[in-house]
Amino acid sequence: MTQDLATSARSEKEGRLLTRGLRLKALPGLAVAGAAVAVSWLIHSTVPVLPFLTVAVILGILSANLPGMGAAVEGVLRPGLVLSAKRLMRLGIVLLGLKLSMVDVVALGWSTVGIVVAIVLLTFAGTLLLGRMLKLPGDQPLLLATGFSICGASAIGAMSGVTKTDHRDTVIPIALVTLCGTLAIGVLPVLKGPLGLDDVEFGHWVGASVHDVGQVVAAAQTAGTTALAGALIIKLTRVLLLAPMVTGAAFLARRRHRRSGAAAGSVSFPR
Repeated sequence: MTQDLATSARSEKEGRLLTRGLRLKALPGLAVAGAAVAVSWLIHSTVPVLPFLTVAVILGILSANLPGMGAAVEGVLRPGLVLSAKRLMRLGIVLLGLKLSMVDVVALGWSTVGIVVAIVLLTFAGTLLLGRMLKLPGDQPLLLATGFSICGASAIGAMSGVTKTDHRDTVIPIALVTLCGTLAIGVLPVLKGPLGLDDVEFGHWVGASVHDVGQVVAAAQTAGTTALAGALIIKLTRVLLLAPMVTGAAFLARRRHRRSGAAAGSVSFPR
């Protein structure tokens, strides 16, 4: 009995030391991620037309291609960057969803909500099909479809975490959704007049088509507060669809692994 208690106490102590060690290992990567967030916020504050999240993604892409950065990312920075990219980013997506009141969604009318859902599903299916027709490698078609249909780089990160995609395979999808979303900031406001859209219609169009929330704000605010409010409601309604879409992908991946004889627990549901 005494020996069992001693063994249990020793295991508990070793577990605490291991947890503490993992936290310490994550500090360098967390510090770098925090610095990138601070720099992105400063750039966005100085040049508001540049969306905060877009700036952060661009900084990440540029940093990853600096000489010697690849070895650092795979080494001392990896634990903290993995924690930031998966746990913390998923928490941010959940908090973003909490900003949306269901009253706001219902106020749109069920027909509008149905149109938003249809747009998301059609965009997802069309982009996935196009990616496969172009024979993009690995999970890139799935990541592109998720990013273009819902919320850009954040959705790609959430989906890649579930499908266990190598982070190097996320570079092209993130670059494409960032490029297209950034171009939309300049192109959509120019098309508002020729298409004869009023402020509400323009806001709904922006919210239904632009990927990143920051990009939605940058594009919609050019038409005033009415357009911005409508765009955010439509956009955050799309964000609500991220959880069921990622969960569905996790379920299908689990079934695929079971059929191929892989371990059933190799694919995890988003937490």
